[in-house]
Formats: sequence, C-alpha cells, structure tokens
Amino acid sequence: MLAHNVHPTDDELALLRSRGTSIAHCPTSNAALGSGIYSLARHVTAGVWVALGSDVGAGTGFSLLKEGLQAYFLQQLLGEAGYCLTPAHLLHLATTAGADALGLGHEVGDLGVGKPFDAVWLRPRPGTTLDIALRTAAGPEDAVARAFALGTPADIDTVWVDGEPLSMDVQRVLAGHGGHRRGTM
Repeated sequence: MLAHNVHPTDDELALLRSRGTSIAHCPTSNAALGSGIYSLARHVTAGVWVALGSDVGAGTGFSLLKEGLQAYFLQQLLGEAGYCLTPAHLLHLATTAGADALGLGHEVGDLGVGKPFDAVWLRPRPGTTLDIALRTAAGPEDAVARAFALGTPADIDTVWVDGEPLSMDVQRVLAGHGGHRRGTM
C-alpha cells in the first residue's frame, strides 16, 4: 500500500495495477501540502485499488468522514476529469476498500456473515444539525451523504472491534478528543 500518489505516470499506474498495489487516498493531507488534486478517475480506469486514508503528518485528523467529504469536494473541482463520488462509493472507500487494500477483505470490511462485528455508531446529540439532517433524510443514501457532509468525531457514540466496544479512552483518541476518562462502555 502506498499513500497519496498524486502525480503518477501512465506507466506507473500500470505497474501499480500489475503488482496489486493499493493507494491510500489522503485528501486533507494533499490539500494541506498543496501537492495537487488526486486523480481518482485515472486510478480507477487503470484498475488500481484505492481506499480512503488519513495522514496526520500533514492532514487534519483521523476522521474518514472528513476525508470522504474532502475527496468528494476535490473530485468536483476536477470537473469532467474528476470521478463522480456517490455516498455509497464514499462508504465503500472508507470501509470495504480499506480492508481490501490491506489484504483483509476476506476477514473484515463489511457486515458479512461470519465476519467480526467492527462498527462505528454515529449518534449526534439531539437537536444538532446532523441529528435533524439524519431524521429528515429521504432514504439510506441521503443519510450516508449527510453523515459524510456533517458528521464529526463528536458524533461518534460507540466503536466496536471484533464485537467488543472499545474503552472510552480509546474511543476518545480515535475521535481526536485526546484526554482521558475512566471506565469502559
């Protein structure tokens, strides 16, 4: 797996495809560095596997909701050369594609039968913009779009790994809140 890959040549894309290399697309990092806009369409056309990633060396946090929204915005800026990202595609890039990129798709990455339950529960506080947006969503795809557009680490209620909720301390670190709080969920 490689990160970024903002300026590949056609020959490099062909080599990446032939080697089964995956790219972790880290759009907030690319924007912060001013390194250019990632050409998702070129990677997909070349058959290179892509997943969302976060790079806090230059990026702005660990939230794949934020990375997904930024990826959507940047592809929009490319116009016809961009890749039209739907809410379902963003969810795929943040979940199943990440597992596949790591060679773990047969074990994790979706809620398939026989796979461990790994999940994030977004539960915004009542009355917040995200809460109202989710309650008034036109359907599942609209709800996913609204979660990517409006969701923040503060909206994460619980994180499960292999069916077990993570401790509040671990969840706070993953959500980017830092600090410590005693107890587990």
